[in-house]
Amino acid sequence: MADTIYCYPGTDVLVNKLDIHDADLLQNAERDLTARRLIQLQDHLIQGRFDYQHLKKIHAYIFQDIYDWAGKERTVDIAKSNVFCNVMFLPEQAKEIFAELRKENYLKDLTRESFIDRLVYFFGEVNALHPFREGNGRTQREFFRELALSAGYKIDYSMISQDEMIQASIDSFVRDYTKLKALMNKAVS
Repeated sequence: MADTIYCYPGTDVLVNKLDIHDADLLQNAERDLTARRLIQLQDHLIQGRFDYQHLKKIHAYIFQDIYDWAGKERTVDIAKSNVFCNVMFLPEQAKEIFAELRKENYLKDLTRESFIDRLVYFFGEVNALHPFREGNGRTQREFFRELALSAGYKIDYSMISQDEMIQASIDSFVRDYTKLKALMNKAVS
């Protein structure tokens, strides 16, 4: 069943600023445009307090060239291999997750091992939240890259394949962080 709110009628293609109606062409354009924005973020971090608004600002920046709803919370329920947070509970769940992150001082002053332990927990929680209609993975990776920098660490995602990240994210949905922790052990310095 097609998403009648975010997609062109009768399709699964997201309505976009480029007016592309072909899924493959949109995927290619999205990949290219977001890659440019992510490169820009290497030198110009999005300023924020590592809260829900900060996550939204990062999404808005990355997807500003493609979607009018960039940076806005989704209004429909979505699923991939798992059903993500029900849209009704997004604000409440986000508030809890980011309050917990704040309570843990944004993972600052932790040993590398402790940092990775807490990082994978929060990574899994934000992944289960999946607050945007599209672009959650790229947004959360950038959010946690910036969080790591503020805590004195670096995450090098080039050390992780897309397939590895997808499988680790699926597992983290049921709070099995084994694969995600192994990946972050490779990527965090």
